[in-house]
Amino acid sequence: MGMKIWKYDELPEKNGSLVMLYGESGVGKSVSSLQTAECPILYIMTEPRDVKNFVRATGRDDIDVDFVFYEGWDSLIEFTLDHSNFEKYNTIILDSVSHLISINFSDEILEESYEALDAKKKADKAMTMRAKMSQEGYGTLATQMLRFTNAISKLTQSGKVVIFLARVESNPKYNRSYSAAPSLKGQEYSKNFPGFFDFIGLVETRSKEGLTIYPPSVSFEGDGSFMAKWTGLRPEGGVANKVLNVDKILKASRGSNGKKAAEVAE
Repeated sequence: MGMKIWKYDELPEKNGSLVMLYGESGVGKSVSSLQTAECPILYIMTEPRDVKNFVRATGRDDIDVDFVFYEGWDSLIEFTLDHSNFEKYNTIILDSVSHLISINFSDEILEESYEALDAKKKADKAMTMRAKMSQEGYGTLATQMLRFTNAISKLTQSGKVVIFLARVESNPKYNRSYSAAPSLKGQEYSKNFPGFFDFIGLVETRSKEGLTIYPPSVSFEGDGSFMAKWTGLRPEGGVANKVLNVDKILKASRGSNGKKAAEVAE
């Protein structure tokens, strides 16, 4: 069967998006995403944290969220490739991609490399070899992360909203022109990942009279000093320093419900 040519008015309205939100640990990315994303939500947890704490912190009585906990790279890939696992959910949140790359997956690659060494090398530099990523290891990391991102991004074609949460890195090695960008290990994946995403936003603390206010703010555009990306209609007021509300942000980009994008963003 060959490729089909679609007319514009034949295209289905799917409204799926791939979103990257990054910021300091504790700034409110997890709680705010859960507070404002469309339910049901599937939360893929890669960090060893008590999820009940930030679910309670949402104060959201109608929250409908299920959890999947990282158990290994092969299991994650297998789970992601089976789209039946995501059928009932409107939003999928990965928390966090920084931990997934820098800790979970990197440790598995290092352990695999160490086990492949001969006995003499293991005895001579056991600690060093367990902590030193080879070029081959970085290549594996990039290839597999691109594979994973591509697989999960396909969920947006069926109308899902997929949100990656990440920590912020100052002056990242993969792009020194930024003062802030998502914390991601390895050059190759870091160079290619922005192409997958519809939105990349820097999340920052809001304060008033010296007190922290929640939810935090998010910026999808700036002066070029930090990584940002916005896809869709642009509200008249811009897309910088807005209150982090996933549902309103996505509606603003689409001009939903027949409203002007500026009205939706208010």
